[in-house]
Amino acid sequence: MYYPTGMKQFITISLEVISIRCIDNPEFWGSSMGSIWFNPEVLGDSLSETAGYKSGLALSIEEMCDHLVDTGYSDLLRASETQVVRLRSEDYDELFYKLLHRIGYTKEEFNGDITGIGLFHKYHGTEFEHIHAGVQQIFIEVWPKLIEAAIARDTRTLDPTLFIRTAHKKHGMKGAELALERIQVIDEGMRLNPNSGLRYTEWKSVEALEGLFKGGSGKIEAGKFLDQRFVNYLIANHDRLSDMHWRKFEELTAEYFHQQGFSVELGPGSNDDGIDVRVWKSNQNEESDPPHIIIQCKRQKAKVEKVIVKGLHADMQHFNAELGLLVTTSELSPGAKETIIARGYAINEVDNTGLKGWLKALEKPGSGIVRI
Repeated sequence: MYYPTGMKQFITISLEVISIRCIDNPEFWGSSMGSIWFNPEVLGDSLSETAGYKSGLALSIEEMCDHLVDTGYSDLLRASETQVVRLRSEDYDELFYKLLHRIGYTKEEFNGDITGIGLFHKYHGTEFEHIHAGVQQIFIEVWPKLIEAAIARDTRTLDPTLFIRTAHKKHGMKGAELALERIQVIDEGMRLNPNSGLRYTEWKSVEALEGLFKGGSGKIEAGKFLDQRFVNYLIANHDRLSDMHWRKFEELTAEYFHQQGFSVELGPGSNDDGIDVRVWKSNQNEESDPPHIIIQCKRQKAKVEKVIVKGLHADMQHFNAELGLLVTTSELSPGAKETIIARGYAINEVDNTGLKGWLKALEKPGSGIVRI
């Protein structure tokens, strides 16, 4: 964060990491009475840079505004490009958590609880209230010792074993479960909090979100054919499947079958004779065996006509493939479906609904945008 003094030292504590970070920046980002004043462009810069550091994707101002359009923050963010704006610190955190969720970095919008107060409300008035109170007391007594031990060992790793074992000894298995739950709250809070340098994945580079729609660099850090950051985004924004770049759509198809354990060959993208992806079973030889499935991808809004079905069947016969698959963001036309049934073609369809199922199978939240 930026502070009027130009320097702020803070200690970040989580299950895995203790880090001390010093941040020095001449930009003014003032705070008063629980509010933060942002000079022009500073809010957008801080939001996109921090979200980008966490998620590994890069968003423009317009992209951020589009994702926040129904939150009440979109107009404020756009206005902050040309004028000074004021935000309460808790509103800035809420804005940040909404953005992380809407780009697919978190499965649910984080509630901002980094203290564990939510656990108090969860167990208040239940049969486990006294156990929770006991575990909380153990936490207060033991956690400072764990921090001191980590500092003494000159390590960034904080070992919570003593906390969990003490809770188990005094309150049984339920005590151990509540202790672990308490640790998970701390860990999640620090990894998602905009004031923390912790993140789930240490990305080597950032990837612009626009690459999903205009064609990206092809550099992949998580995944083989399509970066997991794009997959997570599409899980949260599956209505944008039809807006994808056609090559990214083919890569999504290849990634799905790869993660299902098949051997996959992605076509060159042009001059591929209509075959976008070839798939072999794990026990087949790609060099000598005919493909198990040949796939044609149609990222379009119009229905897929029967001429495409006939062409795919001809390719199946030519390559001696067992199955054909049409993957589309739309659906097959009635004529195309009738052709498959009437002629007994071994062709299946994955439409927009089926693609949502694929995305669900590929879901890995947190494997996860800086400003461009």
